[in-house]
Amino acid sequence: MRGLEGYREFEFFRGKVRFKQPRAHRLSIVEILFVANLKGIKKSSKVVDLGAGFGALSILTALRYQCQVWAIERDPIMLDLLRYNVRANNLEDKIHILELDLRYIKEALSPQSFDVVIANPPFYKGQATDNIYHHECDTSLEDFIKSGSFLLKDGRSFNLLMASSRLIEAIINFKKYNISVASMRIFYPKYDKNGKIIHIYALKNLKPSLVIEKPLIINEKSGEYTQEVENILESFFVI
Repeated sequence: MRGLEGYREFEFFRGKVRFKQPRAHRLSIVEILFVANLKGIKKSSKVVDLGAGFGALSILTALRYQCQVWAIERDPIMLDLLRYNVRANNLEDKIHILELDLRYIKEALSPQSFDVVIANPPFYKGQATDNIYHHECDTSLEDFIKSGSFLLKDGRSFNLLMASSRLIEAIINFKKYNISVASMRIFYPKYDKNGKIIHIYALKNLKPSLVIEKPLIINEKSGEYTQEVENILESFFVI
């Protein structure tokens, strides 16, 4: 394992969760809210996290739902952080790390082998000038959806966290790979701000009626979390 001394460890949920994370790619409240609102998941679910990074979604999902998670990542630095974080949170029995390029997933994994797909792909198209983790390099939004469709069982759940500006692109690709959007919820930073992040819940080879959920407002005008967000954080480990 490469030296991780330069990566500071942070505690969350009053010390219940610990992460070492890159300065340019840290755990955000949006990711916590996404995990808290995952759909189609239960303790017996077999979950795959596409592009797991340093393990935020995988670890939070395993802790909240007590399920088995397969974390797919290829970046060497992120893999080292992922391995460290899984051990730091004593989740070696629940999180299984797969060093894979999701573009070539068919060469390594069997089709229809998971109950739930979760993914938080890079928000922006094109090469990054500074923060490579928030921009697509050689793996596109379509690659995430295509791989997820391959791995997902019929009738099961795909939970995607993404920039709302790319909603149309996501819907087109979901349809291309036999997945239908069942619900959408937009996250708004404040009451008077535009929504920038969206949680899409979709089902493979089903035709559900689309539900547009009520907005999730994160912050009050004062900057404090809204009561809804506070309630989610307080009850994160109580389901």
